[in-house]
Amino acid sequence: STRAFGLIMPPAGTPENDLPAGRIGCLAQISAVDLLPDGRANIVVTGGERFRFETYLDIGTPYRMGHVSEYGDLPDDPTQAISTADRVQELARRAIVASMVLQDVQGDLPHLPDDPGALSFHVAHMLHADIDMQYEMLAGRSTLTRLQQLEVTIRAGLADLEDAADRHARERGNTPPPFGPGTT
Repeated sequence: STRAFGLIMPPAGTPENDLPAGRIGCLAQISAVDLLPDGRANIVVTGGERFRFETYLDIGTPYRMGHVSEYGDLPDDPTQAISTADRVQELARRAIVASMVLQDVQGDLPHLPDDPGALSFHVAHMLHADIDMQYEMLAGRSTLTRLQQLEVTIRAGLADLEDAADRHARERGNTPPPFGPGTT
């Protein structure tokens, strides 16, 4: 049996039965299952390929089945995507370091993918953005555009985040890590 299924976030206020054609979803691969004593389970999934929802199929299964089509990014200028990805990776690392300081977390920084497309989705997920921004990132068909949006978003709050981390570290009697470009 497969350990993958599709996830689609319906538009706000839309019942699941009325999911409009054209909505973008993604394949979710089950990576861990924690069975609970009451019969329920907590599952951990990893997002995979995106797809475009076309219509539900009525084939008598106890879960929804649908017809979907492939949905991927359109070509971008690879040189521009790579240079933007490098900037986003640096900004994300700085934001992670500051967040770790604020939460008194020690340890290694989480791995950030080198591939620009994978990086764009990974960083978007880490931002815990609102539902609309998450869907916009999922539905966008340009890695470069996603990276540019992430660069703007991270830059908008990074100075305040690093200042707060610096103050927090000093209040705790710790020497804060150096913040800024090239310091992670």
